[in-house]
Amino acid sequence: MAMQDYIKAQKLGERQHYLAGTGGSYPYLPTLEDILRGRETGGRIPLGQFEIPISMIAGTAQAERTNAFSCGFMPLLEYETEFGSKWSALYDSVQEVGVNEPIIVYEYLQKFYVVEGNKRVSVSKYNGAVSILASVTRILPKDLDSPDYRIYKEFIDFYRITGIYEIQMNQPGEFQRLLRVFDPQEPESFTSSDLTGNSTKLRTAEPQEADAPPTEPWDDDLRRDVKFLYSIFEEHYLSRNGQRLPISTGDAFLRFAEIYGADRLIGLTALELRKRIDRIWTEFRVLAEKKPVERILDPTAASKKMSFSKMISFTAAPVLHIAFIYPKDPDKSAWVYNHELGKRHLDDTFGSAITTASYICEPEEAEEKIEEAITGGHTMIFTTSPTFHAASMRMAVAHPEIILLNCSMNNSYKQLRTYYLRIYEAKFITGMIAGSMTGNNRVGYIADYPVYGTPASIGAFALGVKLVNPLAMVYLDWNTLKDHDPAVFFRQKEISLISDRDISAPRNADTDFGLYRNFDGEPFRLAAPLWNWNSLYESLVRSVLIGAWNNDSAANATHALNYYWGMSSGAIDVACSSKLPIGTQKLVGLVQQQMTRNDFDPFSGPVYDQNGKCRIDRGKTLTADQIVAIDWLPDNVIGRLPAVSELQPQYQEFAKWNSILPQDGSSGAV
Repeated sequence: MAMQDYIKAQKLGERQHYLAGTGGSYPYLPTLEDILRGRETGGRIPLGQFEIPISMIAGTAQAERTNAFSCGFMPLLEYETEFGSKWSALYDSVQEVGVNEPIIVYEYLQKFYVVEGNKRVSVSKYNGAVSILASVTRILPKDLDSPDYRIYKEFIDFYRITGIYEIQMNQPGEFQRLLRVFDPQEPESFTSSDLTGNSTKLRTAEPQEADAPPTEPWDDDLRRDVKFLYSIFEEHYLSRNGQRLPISTGDAFLRFAEIYGADRLIGLTALELRKRIDRIWTEFRVLAEKKPVERILDPTAASKKMSFSKMISFTAAPVLHIAFIYPKDPDKSAWVYNHELGKRHLDDTFGSAITTASYICEPEEAEEKIEEAITGGHTMIFTTSPTFHAASMRMAVAHPEIILLNCSMNNSYKQLRTYYLRIYEAKFITGMIAGSMTGNNRVGYIADYPVYGTPASIGAFALGVKLVNPLAMVYLDWNTLKDHDPAVFFRQKEISLISDRDISAPRNADTDFGLYRNFDGEPFRLAAPLWNWNSLYESLVRSVLIGAWNNDSAANATHALNYYWGMSSGAIDVACSSKLPIGTQKLVGLVQQQMTRNDFDPFSGPVYDQNGKCRIDRGKTLTADQIVAIDWLPDNVIGRLPAVSELQPQYQEFAKWNSILPQDGSSGAV
């Protein structure tokens, strides 16, 4: 019996050897001594004996035995050899009494390398074992600057909290995101433990004092639930050849968990979990793309192409029921009021061909309101705040028959299209006005959240200032910081020319919005960016009415879609005071015309950051993706991007999920 099993295992090994060789991979076991050759290490730490996942045993410690095994730990030598006899004898023993002695391994960067027990691993793997008892010694890496080191350091904290070893990630920050899905008390950052596993005090997502106690380890129930979820996910993901995608199984599991949320996964059966995995398979393909998001910067020809079935005039009866989900009352929020104007524009434009309705809710109530809108017969739903993106995605998966869009710019989900406007274009123009109007070469800028898109707006404004006044400096401050008033800061700096929020709410008589100058405490407005959602909403609704909604998606099969319109499509404009100098008005008009024709780019090199580093080379420009992801400030900005923990508590939740920076990190010069 052992001979037959050895021959079967050998054939598996030969196949693994062949496939690896023809695929350009090393066909034998990797050796740790080869991996560490030429690298410094930081010492060794004995971790004791515990069960380790066999799937994470990557190779052997020394080179002596490597050619006896395939890259998948299956035997390669003939049965008649001494090696074949010992493997077969071990197989018989394991069948009778199991593996009764721990193997000895080194752990390096979350992978195990066998010092003693290669055949025990081979037999166990052949038998389909999931884990094996091991005596583990950690070899500490010393390369502090590499992404692998950062990921590994985050894993050490993740393991200390969860006791889960088998989940691997490819990008820094992903272990933190996974903790956030399953544990509301996750740490804000992973700078709290050294690589020996010794923990120091952690700050949690809730604001706490500096001497807050460490985050507690997960209890047995939560650990068991997450391990079960991952085991089912891994089995089904690999059965569908997910390993062919250039992402780790852990990356895909994170996407799965973030889409559905812990409460909707824990307690499901294996069959139910597999169905949910299948439902979002396209999201894994999007995640695997180097450029997962396709940004549609202007109306496309495909979105205007009427389908054959729609080549008829609109009927008198409503054919499309549209709902808007608002985070606040339009009368009290300038942001929502702009979207309300877009809604009214749809009513005026399409008349009886559509109906519209609006719902107001907090982010935690969004799923309930979306469900209410669906029950009410609405088949196209706009969720008008980035705070709704998680709920929107879950509802888009649950209701594929509904057209659902979320107003945000950095969410790469195939099943949820997003939309936003290139407000940085207007900021550049108001920056030009500010640079020409400052009397003391000091301009103030008040920002709200350190999230995606905000540094681009700050940077564009500063570059507009610099274009007309190379000597002027932009003083950056934030209106969401704890115990802080930007007005006091600007008075201290003798700054009266300020760029503030873009527009005032309709019920407010405030004039401290846009670009204004303070005269004895009274603001006089010079210019203001205009968000014109009308054209975008009209285009999206029209594409549905004429049957062209799926055309953009079909042209981007493995990309998420983000509509990111600007001046070229009439979605962004600038309102200027008639009292601006004639020369300034002419310059603004000239640049605005060039932007509208896509002949002028605010982010044209050379551009240097606050540390003197060239961020955009001469003659180069940034892509839309690069602009959205800007996390630096130009060299004429005095100020910084604050950490999420510095914001007032009511703003932290939104900023936490959309921050351009690590949760506890800040960036920039003061």
